[in-house]
Amino acid sequence: MTAGDTALLDQVRAAWAETLQIDVEAVPLDVRFFEAGGNSLLLLLLWELLNGMTSRDVKAADLFQHSTVTAQAELLAGGEEVLAVPGGPAGRRGLLGRARRDEGSRT
Repeated sequence: MTAGDTALLDQVRAAWAETLQIDVEAVPLDVRFFEAGGNSLLLLLLWELLNGMTSRDVKAADLFQHSTVTAQAELLAGGEEVLAVPGGPAGRRGLLGRARRDEGSRT
């Protein structure tokens, strides 16, 4: 694994940590997103974060086929230039909080 691959893997892992609201060290590399605690709305928020990391046109459906941190890093690498991790739209944090509240109200 090259330094660039490791950096991308770390960026994807950080996106998962932000989305799932867990410590980055707790994010598993080879466990599927839904098994790691994600849900459909959180997957879309993760997709938004990941889509900002590359010039590739990553579709939300791609995340179902590439459902682990490792697989998503490989998908994003895909020979394309990796961009800096963006701050994202201002409304993302509100959506993320709402998704977590909704999930908490169901338990």
